[in-house]
Amino acid sequence: MGIQKIHIGGWFQRTTLHLTELWHFFKNGKSELSFSPEDIETYRKSLLITAISRESGPLEYILAKTELGINFRIYEDGLIILEKEFASLDDDFESIRRYYEEKLSKSISFIFSKGAPNPKELANIKTILPYIVTTQGISKDEINKMFEKMHEDMYSSTTSKEVEVCRGKELIVINNLKDEEFTREIIESEIFFREFKSQLHRYLMIHRIVWEKIQKIKEQGDIKGTEIDPLRNELAVYQKTINLIGARIQQMPAYVRTRQKVTDLQKIDEYLKPLFQFKFETLLDTHEYIKHLWGMTQNYLDSAVQQFNELQAKSTKSTISSLQLVTTIGVVAGILGYLSKDAFPKFTLIGIFYFCLLMGMTWVINTVISKFYKNKKYKVKGGDIEKEIK
Repeated sequence: MGIQKIHIGGWFQRTTLHLTELWHFFKNGKSELSFSPEDIETYRKSLLITAISRESGPLEYILAKTELGINFRIYEDGLIILEKEFASLDDDFESIRRYYEEKLSKSISFIFSKGAPNPKELANIKTILPYIVTTQGISKDEINKMFEKMHEDMYSSTTSKEVEVCRGKELIVINNLKDEEFTREIIESEIFFREFKSQLHRYLMIHRIVWEKIQKIKEQGDIKGTEIDPLRNELAVYQKTINLIGARIQQMPAYVRTRQKVTDLQKIDEYLKPLFQFKFETLLDTHEYIKHLWGMTQNYLDSAVQQFNELQAKSTKSTISSLQLVTTIGVVAGILGYLSKDAFPKFTLIGIFYFCLLMGMTWVINTVISKFYKNKKYKVKGGDIEKEIK
Protein backbone atom coordinates (compact mmCIF):
# COMPACT_ATOMS: atom_id res chain seq x y z
CA MET A 1 0.00 0.00 0.00
CA GLY A 2 1.14 3.56 -0.61
CA ILE A 3 3.63 4.84 -3.21
CA GLN A 4 5.25 2.05 -5.22
CA LYS A 5 7.44 3.27 -8.10
CA ILE A 6 8.64 6.42 -9.82
CA HIS A 7 8.88 6.39 -13.64
CA ILE A 8 10.19 8.72 -16.32
CA GLY A 9 10.91 8.09 -19.98
CA GLY A 10 11.41 9.32 -23.49
CA TRP A 11 11.21 8.19 -27.09
CA PHE A 12 13.73 8.42 -29.91
CA GLN A 13 13.13 7.00 -33.38
CA ARG A 14 15.20 3.81 -33.39
CA THR A 15 15.16 0.26 -34.79
CA THR A 16 16.35 -3.19 -33.77
CA LEU A 17 19.70 -2.33 -35.41
CA HIS A 18 20.21 0.47 -32.89
CA LEU A 19 19.15 -1.89 -30.08
CA THR A 20 21.89 -4.32 -31.12
CA GLU A 21 24.45 -1.50 -31.08
CA LEU A 22 23.37 -0.53 -27.56
CA TRP A 23 23.46 -4.16 -26.44
CA HIS A 24 27.10 -4.58 -27.52
CA PHE A 25 27.94 -1.30 -25.80
CA PHE A 26 26.14 -2.08 -22.52
CA LYS A 27 27.07 -5.76 -22.35
CA ASN A 28 30.58 -5.94 -23.81
CA GLY A 29 31.81 -2.34 -23.92
CA LYS A 30 32.27 -2.55 -27.69
CA SER A 31 31.24 -0.63 -30.79
CA GLU A 32 31.85 -1.20 -34.49
CA LEU A 33 32.29 2.55 -34.97
CA SER A 34 35.58 4.40 -34.62
CA PHE A 35 35.33 5.32 -30.94
CA SER A 36 38.34 5.09 -28.70
CA PRO A 37 38.19 2.17 -26.23
CA GLU A 38 38.89 4.63 -23.39
CA ASP A 39 35.82 6.76 -24.24
CA ILE A 40 33.59 3.70 -24.56
CA GLU A 41 34.71 2.37 -21.19
CA THR A 42 34.25 5.77 -19.51
CA TYR A 43 30.65 6.09 -20.68
CA ARG A 44 29.89 2.45 -19.92
CA LYS A 45 31.24 2.63 -16.36
CA SER A 46 29.25 5.81 -15.67
CA LEU A 47 26.02 3.81 -16.04
CA LEU A 48 26.79 1.71 -12.92
CA ILE A 49 25.08 -1.35 -14.43
CA THR A 50 24.97 -4.43 -12.18
CA ALA A 51 22.87 -6.73 -14.41
CA ILE A 52 21.74 -6.57 -18.02
CA SER A 53 19.70 -8.81 -20.31
CA ARG A 54 18.09 -8.73 -23.72
CA GLU A 55 14.44 -9.72 -23.47
CA SER A 56 11.89 -10.91 -26.04
CA GLY A 57 8.27 -9.88 -26.24
CA PRO A 58 5.96 -8.05 -28.63
CA LEU A 59 8.99 -5.75 -28.96
CA GLU A 60 12.56 -6.67 -28.07
CA TYR A 61 14.12 -4.63 -25.28
CA ILE A 62 17.20 -4.31 -23.10
CA LEU A 63 16.61 -4.55 -19.35
CA ALA A 64 19.31 -3.10 -17.10
CA LYS A 65 19.65 -2.76 -13.31
CA THR A 66 22.00 -0.28 -11.65
CA GLU A 67 23.76 0.27 -8.32
CA LEU A 68 21.42 3.22 -7.65
CA GLY A 69 18.30 1.05 -7.60
CA ILE A 70 17.23 2.52 -10.97
CA ASN A 71 16.20 0.07 -13.69
CA PHE A 72 15.73 1.00 -17.33
CA ARG A 73 14.25 -0.61 -20.41
CA ILE A 74 15.15 0.39 -23.96
CA TYR A 75 12.81 -0.98 -26.63
CA GLU A 76 13.66 -1.61 -30.26
CA ASP A 77 11.41 1.27 -31.39
CA GLY A 78 13.42 3.69 -29.23
CA LEU A 79 11.11 3.96 -26.20
CA ILE A 80 13.06 4.36 -22.94
CA ILE A 81 11.48 3.74 -19.53
CA LEU A 82 13.30 4.33 -16.23
CA GLU A 83 11.82 3.20 -12.91
CA LYS A 84 12.83 3.29 -9.27
CA GLU A 85 11.31 1.70 -6.18
CA PHE A 86 9.95 4.40 -3.88
CA ALA A 87 12.10 5.58 -0.95
CA SER A 88 11.65 9.35 -0.75
CA LEU A 89 9.82 11.46 -3.33
CA ASP A 90 12.32 14.34 -3.32
CA ASP A 91 15.36 12.06 -3.49
CA ASP A 92 13.78 9.67 -6.00
CA PHE A 93 12.74 12.43 -8.41
CA GLU A 94 16.19 13.99 -8.30
CA SER A 95 18.18 10.75 -8.58
CA ILE A 96 16.18 9.30 -11.48
CA ARG A 97 16.29 12.61 -13.38
CA ARG A 98 20.03 13.05 -12.85
CA TYR A 99 20.73 9.47 -13.86
CA TYR A 100 18.92 9.96 -17.15
CA GLU A 101 20.35 13.40 -18.00
CA GLU A 102 23.91 12.94 -16.76
CA LYS A 103 24.53 9.24 -17.48
CA LEU A 104 22.10 7.33 -19.69
CA SER A 105 21.24 10.14 -22.12
CA LYS A 106 24.89 11.13 -22.57
CA SER A 107 25.94 7.52 -23.15
CA ILE A 108 23.23 6.94 -25.77
CA SER A 109 24.05 10.25 -27.47
CA PHE A 110 27.71 9.19 -27.55
CA ILE A 111 26.96 5.86 -29.26
CA PHE A 112 24.68 7.53 -31.82
CA SER A 113 26.86 10.63 -32.30
CA LYS A 114 27.95 9.53 -35.77
CA GLY A 115 25.57 9.97 -38.68
CA ALA A 116 22.48 12.16 -38.88
CA PRO A 117 21.84 14.13 -35.67
CA ASN A 118 18.75 13.54 -33.60
CA PRO A 119 15.98 16.13 -34.24
CA LYS A 120 15.46 16.42 -30.52
CA GLU A 121 18.98 17.78 -30.24
CA LEU A 122 18.17 20.33 -32.95
CA ALA A 123 15.25 21.49 -30.83
CA ASN A 124 17.39 21.62 -27.64
CA ILE A 125 15.21 19.19 -25.74
CA LYS A 126 16.60 18.68 -22.22
CA THR A 127 13.65 17.47 -20.18
CA ILE A 128 11.73 14.20 -20.00
CA LEU A 129 9.08 15.21 -17.49
CA PRO A 130 6.49 14.47 -16.20
CA TYR A 131 7.23 11.93 -13.49
CA ILE A 132 4.75 9.06 -13.36
CA VAL A 133 4.10 7.73 -9.85
CA THR A 134 2.24 4.45 -9.28
CA THR A 135 0.42 4.03 -5.96
CA GLN A 136 -1.94 1.59 -4.25
CA GLY A 137 -4.77 2.45 -1.88
CA ILE A 138 -3.84 6.06 -1.08
CA SER A 139 -6.51 8.65 -0.45
CA LYS A 140 -7.31 11.75 -2.50
CA ASP A 141 -5.91 13.89 0.33
CA GLU A 142 -2.59 12.05 0.11
CA ILE A 143 -2.51 12.59 -3.64
CA ASN A 144 -3.23 16.30 -3.13
CA LYS A 145 -0.36 16.53 -0.63
CA MET A 146 1.93 14.87 -3.16
CA PHE A 147 1.08 17.58 -5.71
CA GLU A 148 1.51 20.31 -3.09
CA LYS A 149 4.93 18.96 -2.16
CA MET A 150 5.92 19.13 -5.81
CA HIS A 151 4.50 22.68 -6.04
CA GLU A 152 2.24 21.34 -8.78
CA ASP A 153 -1.31 22.20 -9.77
CA MET A 154 -3.52 19.18 -10.44
CA TYR A 155 -5.34 20.11 -13.64
CA SER A 156 -7.35 16.87 -14.01
CA SER A 157 -8.49 13.89 -11.96
CA THR A 158 -10.37 10.96 -13.53
CA THR A 159 -11.67 7.75 -11.97
CA SER A 160 -12.78 4.55 -13.73
CA LYS A 161 -13.46 1.22 -12.02
CA GLU A 162 -11.58 2.26 -8.86
CA VAL A 163 -8.50 3.31 -10.84
CA GLU A 164 -7.69 6.99 -10.43
CA VAL A 165 -5.38 9.10 -12.60
CA CYS A 166 -4.38 12.60 -11.49
CA ARG A 167 -2.40 14.86 -13.79
CA GLY A 168 -0.27 17.95 -13.42
CA LYS A 169 2.35 19.56 -15.63
CA GLU A 170 5.27 17.61 -14.13
CA LEU A 171 3.50 14.83 -12.24
CA ILE A 172 1.05 12.02 -13.08
CA VAL A 173 -0.26 9.75 -10.31
CA ILE A 174 -1.80 6.37 -11.19
CA ASN A 175 -3.63 4.96 -8.16
CA ASN A 176 -5.04 1.44 -7.68
CA LEU A 177 -4.00 -0.12 -10.99
CA LYS A 178 -3.07 -3.57 -9.64
CA ASP A 179 -2.04 -5.48 -12.78
CA GLU A 180 1.75 -4.88 -12.90
CA GLU A 181 2.21 -5.89 -16.54
CA PHE A 182 -0.74 -3.80 -17.66
CA THR A 183 0.54 -0.89 -15.56
CA ARG A 184 3.84 -1.07 -17.44
CA GLU A 185 1.98 -1.16 -20.76
CA ILE A 186 -0.07 1.87 -19.76
CA ILE A 187 3.05 3.82 -18.73
CA GLU A 188 4.77 2.92 -22.00
CA SER A 189 1.74 4.08 -24.00
CA GLU A 190 1.44 7.26 -21.94
CA ILE A 191 5.09 8.17 -22.57
CA PHE A 192 4.95 7.20 -26.25
CA PHE A 193 1.81 9.28 -26.88
CA ARG A 194 3.25 12.26 -25.03
CA GLU A 195 6.61 12.08 -26.78
CA PHE A 196 5.09 11.56 -30.23
CA LYS A 197 2.86 14.61 -29.86
CA SER A 198 5.69 16.63 -28.31
CA GLN A 199 7.97 15.91 -31.26
CA LEU A 200 5.28 16.98 -33.71
CA HIS A 201 4.76 20.16 -31.71
CA ARG A 202 8.52 20.87 -31.77
CA TYR A 203 8.53 20.41 -35.53
CA LEU A 204 5.62 22.84 -35.75
CA MET A 205 7.64 25.40 -33.77
CA ILE A 206 10.71 24.85 -35.97
CA HIS A 207 8.48 25.33 -39.04
CA ARG A 208 7.32 28.69 -37.69
CA ILE A 209 10.85 29.84 -36.91
CA VAL A 210 12.27 28.77 -40.28
CA TRP A 211 9.31 30.18 -42.22
CA GLU A 212 9.70 33.54 -40.47
CA LYS A 213 13.43 33.66 -41.24
CA ILE A 214 12.88 32.77 -44.90
CA GLN A 215 10.12 35.35 -45.13
CA LYS A 216 12.41 37.98 -43.61
CA ILE A 217 15.07 37.21 -46.23
CA LYS A 218 12.59 37.31 -49.11
CA GLU A 219 10.98 40.54 -47.94
CA GLN A 220 14.19 42.57 -47.90
CA GLY A 221 13.29 44.07 -51.25
CA ASP A 222 16.53 45.35 -52.77
CA ILE A 223 19.81 43.65 -51.80
CA LYS A 224 23.42 44.21 -52.84
CA GLY A 225 25.30 41.69 -54.94
CA THR A 226 27.69 41.14 -52.02
CA GLU A 227 24.78 40.05 -49.82
CA ILE A 228 23.54 37.32 -52.16
CA ASP A 229 26.08 34.63 -51.28
CA PRO A 230 25.81 34.98 -47.44
CA LEU A 231 22.01 34.78 -47.71
CA ARG A 232 22.30 31.71 -49.95
CA ASN A 233 24.51 30.08 -47.32
CA GLU A 234 21.98 30.89 -44.61
CA LEU A 235 19.21 29.30 -46.67
CA ALA A 236 21.42 26.23 -47.18
CA VAL A 237 21.61 25.77 -43.39
CA TYR A 238 17.81 25.89 -43.15
CA GLN A 239 17.60 23.45 -46.04
CA LYS A 240 19.75 20.93 -44.18
CA THR A 241 17.54 21.18 -41.09
CA ILE A 242 14.32 20.90 -43.09
CA ASN A 243 15.53 17.89 -45.08
CA LEU A 244 16.66 16.09 -41.91
CA ILE A 245 13.44 16.68 -40.00
CA GLY A 246 11.36 15.97 -43.11
CA ALA A 247 12.93 12.50 -43.28
CA ARG A 248 12.16 11.91 -39.59
CA ILE A 249 8.55 12.98 -40.07
CA GLN A 250 8.16 10.50 -42.93
CA GLN A 251 9.33 7.69 -40.62
CA MET A 252 6.98 8.42 -37.72
CA PRO A 253 3.78 6.60 -38.84
CA ALA A 254 5.63 3.26 -38.81
CA TYR A 255 6.24 3.65 -35.07
CA VAL A 256 2.56 4.42 -34.40
CA ARG A 257 1.48 1.29 -36.27
CA THR A 258 4.01 -0.81 -34.36
CA ARG A 259 2.83 0.48 -30.99
CA GLN A 260 -0.77 0.00 -32.06
CA LYS A 261 -0.10 -3.68 -32.79
CA VAL A 262 1.58 -4.42 -29.46
CA THR A 263 -0.92 -2.50 -27.28
CA ASP A 264 -3.93 -4.28 -25.80
CA LEU A 265 -6.45 -1.87 -27.33
CA GLN A 266 -9.47 -3.91 -26.28
CA LYS A 267 -8.45 -3.85 -22.64
CA ILE A 268 -7.72 -0.12 -22.83
CA ASP A 269 -11.03 0.62 -24.58
CA GLU A 270 -13.04 -1.39 -22.05
CA TYR A 271 -11.17 -0.46 -18.90
CA LEU A 272 -9.04 2.66 -19.15
CA LYS A 273 -10.08 4.74 -22.16
CA PRO A 274 -11.87 7.32 -19.97
CA LEU A 275 -8.61 7.74 -18.01
CA PHE A 276 -5.97 7.98 -20.73
CA GLN A 277 -7.78 8.70 -24.00
CA PHE A 278 -5.35 6.66 -26.11
CA LYS A 279 -6.31 7.26 -29.74
CA PHE A 280 -3.78 6.17 -32.31
CA GLU A 281 -5.94 7.70 -35.06
CA THR A 282 -5.50 11.12 -33.45
CA LEU A 283 -1.72 10.75 -33.56
CA LEU A 284 -1.81 9.81 -37.24
CA ASP A 285 -4.15 12.69 -38.09
CA THR A 286 -1.87 15.16 -36.32
CA HIS A 287 1.14 13.65 -38.06
CA GLU A 288 -0.54 14.01 -41.46
CA TYR A 289 -1.16 17.71 -40.77
CA ILE A 290 2.47 18.32 -39.79
CA LYS A 291 3.70 16.36 -42.83
CA HIS A 292 1.74 18.57 -45.23
CA LEU A 293 2.81 21.70 -43.34
CA TRP A 294 6.44 20.60 -43.60
CA GLY A 295 5.96 20.05 -47.34
CA MET A 296 4.84 23.68 -47.66
CA THR A 297 7.93 24.77 -45.74
CA GLN A 298 10.19 22.78 -48.07
CA ASN A 299 8.53 24.29 -51.15
CA TYR A 300 8.83 27.80 -49.71
CA LEU A 301 12.51 27.30 -48.98
CA ASP A 302 13.19 25.72 -52.38
CA SER A 303 11.64 28.73 -54.10
CA ALA A 304 13.84 31.08 -52.06
CA VAL A 305 17.00 29.07 -52.83
CA GLN A 306 16.17 29.01 -56.55
CA GLN A 307 15.58 32.75 -56.55
CA PHE A 308 18.92 33.51 -54.91
CA ASN A 309 20.68 31.13 -57.29
CA GLU A 310 19.22 33.10 -60.17
CA LEU A 311 20.28 36.41 -58.59
CA GLN A 312 23.81 35.08 -58.08
CA ALA A 313 23.96 33.94 -61.71
CA LYS A 314 22.68 37.32 -62.87
CA SER A 315 25.25 39.20 -60.78
CA THR A 316 28.09 36.99 -61.98
CA LYS A 317 27.00 37.27 -65.62
CA SER A 318 26.87 41.10 -65.43
CA THR A 319 30.37 41.24 -63.94
CA ILE A 320 31.85 38.86 -66.51
CA SER A 321 30.18 40.71 -69.41
CA SER A 322 31.65 44.03 -68.26
CA LEU A 323 35.11 42.57 -67.83
CA GLN A 324 34.90 41.01 -71.28
CA LEU A 325 34.00 44.41 -72.73
CA VAL A 326 37.01 46.09 -71.08
CA THR A 327 39.34 43.32 -72.24
CA THR A 328 37.97 43.49 -75.78
CA ILE A 329 38.48 47.28 -75.95
CA GLY A 330 42.06 46.89 -74.76
CA VAL A 331 42.84 44.17 -77.28
CA VAL A 332 41.28 46.13 -80.17
CA ALA A 333 43.19 49.29 -79.21
CA GLY A 334 46.46 47.33 -79.12
CA ILE A 335 45.82 45.75 -82.51
CA LEU A 336 44.98 49.10 -84.10
CA GLY A 337 48.17 50.59 -82.69
CA TYR A 338 50.37 47.85 -84.09
CA LEU A 339 48.73 47.95 -87.54
CA SER A 340 50.45 51.30 -88.23
CA LYS A 341 53.93 49.93 -87.34
CA ASP A 342 56.44 48.78 -89.99
CA ALA A 343 58.78 47.00 -87.56
CA PHE A 344 58.67 45.03 -84.29
CA PRO A 345 58.73 47.27 -81.21
CA LYS A 346 61.87 47.56 -79.13
CA PHE A 347 61.88 47.14 -75.34
CA THR A 348 62.68 50.35 -73.47
CA LEU A 349 62.34 51.43 -69.87
CA ILE A 350 59.71 53.93 -70.88
CA GLY A 351 57.83 51.20 -72.78
CA ILE A 352 57.93 48.86 -69.81
CA PHE A 353 56.71 51.68 -67.55
CA TYR A 354 53.95 52.44 -70.04
CA PHE A 355 52.96 48.73 -70.11
CA CYS A 356 52.83 48.53 -66.31
CA LEU A 357 50.77 51.70 -66.23
CA LEU A 358 48.25 50.19 -68.66
CA MET A 359 48.06 46.99 -66.60
CA GLY A 360 47.49 49.02 -63.45
CA MET A 361 44.77 51.07 -65.07
CA THR A 362 43.12 47.88 -66.37
CA TRP A 363 43.17 46.38 -62.87
CA VAL A 364 41.63 49.53 -61.38
CA ILE A 365 38.92 49.64 -64.04
CA ASN A 366 38.12 45.93 -63.55
CA THR A 367 38.00 46.36 -59.77
CA VAL A 368 35.67 49.36 -60.03
CA ILE A 369 33.34 47.56 -62.42
CA SER A 370 33.34 44.39 -60.30
CA LYS A 371 32.61 46.39 -57.14
CA PHE A 372 29.87 48.29 -58.94
CA TYR A 373 28.02 45.10 -59.85
CA LYS A 374 28.58 43.58 -56.42
CA ASN A 375 26.94 46.59 -54.84
CA LYS A 376 24.25 46.85 -57.44
CA LYS A 377 20.76 46.41 -56.01
CA TYR A 378 18.80 43.30 -56.95
CA LYS A 379 15.10 42.86 -56.39
CA VAL A 380 13.97 39.98 -54.16
CA LYS A 381 10.39 38.96 -54.93
CA GLY A 382 7.96 37.08 -52.69
CA GLY A 383 7.23 33.43 -53.45
CA ASP A 384 3.99 31.84 -54.65
CA ILE A 385 3.17 30.35 -51.25
CA GLU A 386 3.39 33.77 -49.65
CA LYS A 387 0.99 35.22 -52.23
CA GLU A 388 -1.48 32.40 -51.68
CA ILE A 389 -1.54 33.04 -47.94
CA LYS A 390 -2.13 36.76 -48.45
